[in-house]
Amino acid sequence: MDPKKTGIIILEARKKYNMTQKDLAERLYVSDKAVSKWERGLCFPDISVLIPLTEILNVSLYDLLRGEKVNKKEVEETLKDTINYSNSEIKRKKKKYITISSIIILIIVLVSTISLMFISNNSDINGIVDRDTIHSINHYSPYETSINSTDGEKIELIIMKLPLKWKERQFEVLDDTIKINYGVSYKDVVRAYDDEDYVKEAMINNASVIFTTISDVNFVEIRYTDYRYSISKDKLADTYEINDFDEVSENDNWVKFVANKLVDDEFVDDTFKLFEKSKISKDELKREPVSDR
Repeated sequence: MDPKKTGIIILEARKKYNMTQKDLAERLYVSDKAVSKWERGLCFPDISVLIPLTEILNVSLYDLLRGEKVNKKEVEETLKDTINYSNSEIKRKKKKYITISSIIILIIVLVSTISLMFISNNSDINGIVDRDTIHSINHYSPYETSINSTDGEKIELIIMKLPLKWKERQFEVLDDTIKINYGVSYKDVVRAYDDEDYVKEAMINNASVIFTTISDVNFVEIRYTDYRYSISKDKLADTYEINDFDEVSENDNWVKFVANKLVDDEFVDDTFKLFEKSKISKDELKREPVSDR
């Protein structure tokens, strides 16, 4: 598996159909920055967009994963070679019978190998879901609520939908602050997603979503094992040049004031520096949150 070869397949197919990166991004509901990274071979497309991508570009999934066009005959030959080799091994060991089930198992092994190769080279799919919810507030708007609402499930649903998803993720509400604990170190998060810019972007997005959809929240704290990264609503609103997050509750304004800035690496770096970083004590790390998922 070679992300650079896969990127060339995407680039050539996109140009063949006279599409810009923005055109393709809009059809896949991702950012043009994501498409650019695919085409430059910096990362593989998320697994959630693979099928739509093959349909839009009219390329086979097998070609996309291999990073080169392979005709049907070659695929069949690969399967035949695998089966023939296995048959010879069985005969050599004096096995008497070859059943249909053994052949099916061999095919499953081959397909599984291809899948494992893809996953090992695209480690960010192991933990993340809905990566591109970062560019739309519509994913969260139906659950708009407040800290004091009797419907606490809405807060939980918003946080469950945020990017950077981990099994260890927990959250708690304390006064006017929402704390999210991912249970892993910041370096581990960056390593898993293979993209430090995206991790910063997602952290800023998560705080922005919470301030927009959960009223009465004035602070967001994101914790990675031994450090916490916190920011206030006012400080983050200033970076977007808005008075209050009510101004971006509609998706058009969200895209204009928030999402469009989150694809700017310089803006993301400068904004991430505004998060206050502090060490978390071992005793605090042992405490159980009020709510967790």
